[in-house]
Amino acid sequence: MRIVLDSSVAIASMKPAEPGHADALAFLERARAAVAAGAARVLAPPELWLEVYVAEQRLAAPRPSPRRAPAASASPLAALAGLAVELVAPAGEDALTDFLGLLTRRMRGRRPFANATDLVYLWAAHGAEATVVTLDEGLLKYHGVVCDVTRPQHVRLG
Repeated sequence: MRIVLDSSVAIASMKPAEPGHADALAFLERARAAVAAGAARVLAPPELWLEVYVAEQRLAAPRPSPRRAPAASASPLAALAGLAVELVAPAGEDALTDFLGLLTRRMRGRRPFANATDLVYLWAAHGAEATVVTLDEGLLKYHGVVCDVTRPQHVRLG
């Protein structure tokens, strides 16, 4: 099984008050075990690492003060620790424009995307023939447009 991990899952795992916190934690543990057993591959675009880093920095210093430097996270990208995530990079400009053409054809009647980051995760999953795993309600609405999109609690790993 190939999975593209959306940052919403990793970020929810860091926030106990988030509605998807328990599902995110459980999924990440199952994903670590499945990857270690060779039953799954977890992939992501560079945005995953950047978004998780920013979230960790915000959680480490929720109210920055001009008198003190923000606290550094004990372990940068702790939410991804122990999970082998493969970087998905574009094969070239043609791969991106081909994806955008396909997306445009399949978007008939749907609302445009609120942000480009959602497109990046869909692009990564489409190119890798993978399923996006997310807690992002907006991204879930695009299930089936160019790839499968699902919640972490619905993924069956090895």
